Amino acid sequence: MANQLYTVEKVTKMIKQGRILLLAGDEYQLDQLPDGKWVGGTIPYFMTKDGGTFTQELIYVNDITDQITDFEIKHYDSKNIHHIVEQSFDNGFSILILPGLTDVWSKYALESPGWENIYINPVVGWVCGVRYEDFGEIKPKTYAGNKSFTNQAVVMHAKLPNDKVARVEIINVYEQGNGDEIYFEEKGFGNNECLIKGKRHNLYQYLKENNIDETLPLVANYSGANINVGSIWEKNKKRADLFAPVFPDTAYKVAKPRDFDYAREFQSHISKEQSRTKIVFSCNCLFNYVNFGLEGTNIADVSGPVTFGEIAYHVVNQTFVYLVIE
Repeated sequence: MANQLYTVEKVTKMIKQGRILLLAGDEYQLDQLPDGKWVGGTIPYFMTKDGGTFTQELIYVNDITDQITDFEIKHYDSKNIHHIVEQSFDNGFSILILPGLTDVWSKYALESPGWENIYINPVVGWVCGVRYEDFGEIKPKTYAGNKSFTNQAVVMHAKLPNDKVARVEIINVYEQGNGDEIYFEEKGFGNNECLIKGKRHNLYQYLKENNIDETLPLVANYSGANINVGSIWEKNKKRADLFAPVFPDTAYKVAKPRDFDYAREFQSHISKEQSRTKIVFSCNCLFNYVNFGLEGTNIADVSGPVTFGEIAYHVVNQTFVYLVIE
């Protein structure tokens, strides 16, 4: 079965057939589904073979039934989310769905880089959300079968055959620009005080005074891997609210300007992967969807939810994340 959008009726049929599914869709649609072998999270934005799509009527389905030999569904709150590592299978991967702007989201984003054995098996997934205009008014929901939560993460731990291994990768079209290095004294999301050339600055004021494009993320370089931190500017409050965590002793720079074609740049990164293996799961960021005008645009025949944050072991932002089994 292809990974694509389906009606509630068709998804219900798959669940009753015992298929093992990863689902994304609007709350009203997911609430209609029966219990079964599935996890899910709310989101109404998607990348499909027909291009970027907004829909509150259809459900996106990732069917992994034929890829795995066993699975276990768990749900965690902020007090026990660290158990995600020890409860995974010896050889497999974990699909993690976090509800945006919650304690468990914050705890995982801030603490997971320090957890022992976090890199033993891939942890991949997304931060669920709602229609952008409703964000902050309607709470995102996660699902473990037909049990739903607004303050808990759900995880599907999946076991692979002994001759298979999972790998998680990211595609980030952004890289550090040539501007100032920006440092933060504390890890977190709400850091608006930063250090630039040894002096304290309000992050929002600095970005505004330097005529920075607010759609550009901050970028940190971790041993060659560019990791983004996107923000939404609260102009009335004079704040730049971050959608991924920042960490002390890490140099951030504003990304280079977006003077490139996203679809073409993306294709150059993904084509080699598609020629030699199959992508089992993928997700992209809502910031990319909006900033690059991806609604109705097909990018390299990839599909998956468009999210309020992506998970590639840790919470990342403005990034395409994908899982392959080889």
